[in-house]
Amino acid sequence: MPGTHMVVGRVRKAFGLKGELLVHPVTTEPDAVFASGRVVFARSVAPGAARTHDLQPHVIQRSRPFKDAWLVKVEHVDDRNAADLWRGVELSAPDAELRAPAENELYLHELVGMQVREASLGALGAVESWYPLPQGLVLEVRGPEWRADIPFNEAFVREVDRAARTIVVALPEGLAERTVNAKPER
Repeated sequence: MPGTHMVVGRVRKAFGLKGELLVHPVTTEPDAVFASGRVVFARSVAPGAARTHDLQPHVIQRSRPFKDAWLVKVEHVDDRNAADLWRGVELSAPDAELRAPAENELYLHELVGMQVREASLGALGAVESWYPLPQGLVLEVRGPEWRADIPFNEAFVREVDRAARTIVVALPEGLAERTVNAKPER
């Protein structure tokens, strides 16, 4: 797996009986990324997920949108039992094959380590990780003695400076004070 790869999706579960995977896309161009004939690389990230997929290339046979996700069929996954082993697997693609982010965009992997500031309180901490929910992306932000989950959407995020690696958020009244004055984690 030479070069840098970017996460383009996460397998939620098997779908149907013929080996299709229900994939949560982590890309703005899933139709191009999951096109027939494209190669994706798989890596297990969830507890209990099969480790046999680590960094292995897989050719996409077909794909189609389905509700808020994509149904993806990869070679050599031909039934539900084989597809069940893919639950929690992360799919990536070589960054050279992906469109570069526009001026107001960034890759999700760039979020980790970005400094988070609250509009009125100042520095909160850094993004430790992120995770998708049906409602959208959530940032796990860790301060010196606390941790908070902050939705990454227009209601909370005021500014993202990719070059300076900072995110400015505006937390609802009361939440900011509870976050900053939270008891230390044990």
